[in-house]
Amino acid sequence: MTYPRVSILMYHALVEQAAPYMAPVHIEQARFAEQMAWLAASGLPVLPLREALATLRRPGGASPVVALTFDDGYHSLYTHARPLLAQHGFAATLFLTTGAVGQPSYAGEPPGFARSAPRGDRPLTWPELRTLAAAGWAIEAHGASHRPLAGLAPAELTHELTQSRAAIARHLGQAATYYAFPYGSYDRRTLRALAGAGYAAGFSVHTGPATPASDGRRLPRLEVTAGCDLATFRRLVRTGYVSPGACYRARLRNWAYRVPAVHDALLAASGRWPG
Repeated sequence: MTYPRVSILMYHALVEQAAPYMAPVHIEQARFAEQMAWLAASGLPVLPLREALATLRRPGGASPVVALTFDDGYHSLYTHARPLLAQHGFAATLFLTTGAVGQPSYAGEPPGFARSAPRGDRPLTWPELRTLAAAGWAIEAHGASHRPLAGLAPAELTHELTQSRAAIARHLGQAATYYAFPYGSYDRRTLRALAGAGYAAGFSVHTGPATPASDGRRLPRLEVTAGCDLATFRRLVRTGYVSPGACYRARLRNWAYRVPAVHDALLAASGRWPG
């Protein structure tokens, strides 16, 4: 039996050449171009995120639908991703960290994030974001700052959820309806707060395809990293996992996390709970 699946790919900056200080989520432009060329030749449907998620309400096929997402808001998306996606006829979603827009660098964001961001790849400006939106990019929310949401005080959580949405509405004329958690960090209060802040869905960094059984408040995405060669990329897109072991671990995680309270308890026990 087949069921509908969506492979939601997650990208960050596109760099000319990877460097040791960079986070592994930033990939080289040549590798990105190779991946997009394979997608274009694969015959897989590459749809805007909203349309891709709508397919989860329909009978499934043997192959997944693909959606492209980018996090943070790097200038390299404007200079490199935009023309390449236009060449292939692909649409994309940008999950935008609004507090950094128009700044000369990401130095004002949390230190770990700022240190690992590609040097020289500045944040986008609002005029550039308007150009992306006019080209068919959906601009959604990724926080006012790039702070992990798990463990935030209620007022701080509300600020992150609402101020990013308000900034997008003010500058681009349309409020965000999706929210991607920075670092994939969330807790029960985050999940409860999404709808009240105006969001129809939330996005995590849990790997695996989105299916009708996925929790719409923490939909999975497939993180594409600098070490992802074309063979691994093909496997990731088609199956949602880089290996059978990753699939097994993800299914175990999904079983454990099906109750948000268990997610929070395991996060605290791991020592990765903020504070």
